Amino acid sequence: MAAFTYMGTKKSLADTISALCGLHAPGPFLDLFSGISAAGSSVAPLRQIWCNDAQIFSRTLTEALFRSTVDRPRSDHVATIVRRLGDDNLNALARTLRHPLEEELGLLWVVAPEEQIAIQSRQREDCTMRRADLEGRFTHCLFTTRYAGSYFGLVQAIQLDAIRYGADQALKIGSISSEEHRWSLLALCRSIASISNSTGHFAQYLTPSSTNLRRVLNKRRRCAWAYWIEALEDMCAIGDAEWRASNRVFHGDAVDVLQEIGAHDARPAIIYADPPYTNDQYSRYYHLLETALLYDYPAADGKGLYREDRFRSNFSLARSVDASFERMISEAGQTGASLMISYPSNGLLPDSLQRIPELMAEHFSHVQDPLVIPHKHSTLGASKGREKEDVEECIFVAAQAPLAA
Repeated sequence: MAAFTYMGTKKSLADTISALCGLHAPGPFLDLFSGISAAGSSVAPLRQIWCNDAQIFSRTLTEALFRSTVDRPRSDHVATIVRRLGDDNLNALARTLRHPLEEELGLLWVVAPEEQIAIQSRQREDCTMRRADLEGRFTHCLFTTRYAGSYFGLVQAIQLDAIRYGADQALKIGSISSEEHRWSLLALCRSIASISNSTGHFAQYLTPSSTNLRRVLNKRRRCAWAYWIEALEDMCAIGDAEWRASNRVFHGDAVDVLQEIGAHDARPAIIYADPPYTNDQYSRYYHLLETALLYDYPAADGKGLYREDRFRSNFSLARSVDASFERMISEAGQTGASLMISYPSNGLLPDSLQRIPELMAEHFSHVQDPLVIPHKHSTLGASKGREKEDVEECIFVAAQAPLAA
């Protein structure tokens, strides 16, 4: 499924992980930090895929990819129903916000820096001021009241709310299935990723200026409906329904999930861990997608408008990263599965090339020398200077039994 772009080195590493799986005993592959499932998608369908992530977005995506009972949504049918029902919400919001909408539409194809910069600020202030009134009158106005003038233009925000309204109503009246509703929301997430006024993630939006105005306007002119329909048409599950029925999806902290798995008879053959490697909390890069799925009008803070309840990983805290690795490797060792970890040589864990094999040796009978691969890591929008930096990506492998030659 051409659903979401892999961040950093995910895809190339996933292909290497898939190739290494051939050395291990048959059985399920557990992707412990699945994200958008680059690793699981590369391994499938040669093994059953088990996925885990603390993010709602990842759980929703992996359930669709690996657990759906049908191969794909009826995209034409779903689009027609959602558009028809969504227009009710769109038209009602448009009537209420007629004047600011007309102002935005009048400037959308005009390159007038001072006016463009001013209108974004007015939109944010206006929607914040109207928030209580709009949220008291409309069930679906989250993007309009929370993100217009920041990540999206007002037109786009209203369109996103209309898509969500149409999908929810279509499910409520039985016009689409629960799986088609899930595909609709994932298509909404991809539309958000395509039109968002940001740098490829959602750590913060771009504040319009004379230097970036053309980029901002290019994003503002994109139609949320068009990108949603395109994404919906691309949506499809991996493998066949019989294979997908035996896959599993977990949702929680990695170590907690390993403890849960260790208490049951059914266990994976391979555990793959790709933990965070910087002090950046990754939930800040995906918070808009979490909100699009939860649609819960969250309290938010900071320039990025992050959810206050967003997940925070101990792997991204210098004071707890070593203990987190020790607990994860210890729990993995008790499952009987092989363990593969990908982690850069310059990650937050000090001396990882020595420390990870040391920890593995305490809990596994066989530990291989790390596989070191030169890579260029994304700096996630060049927040720390350069957009890319040279690193050594390392793959650590341990098992309780000798691996195949």
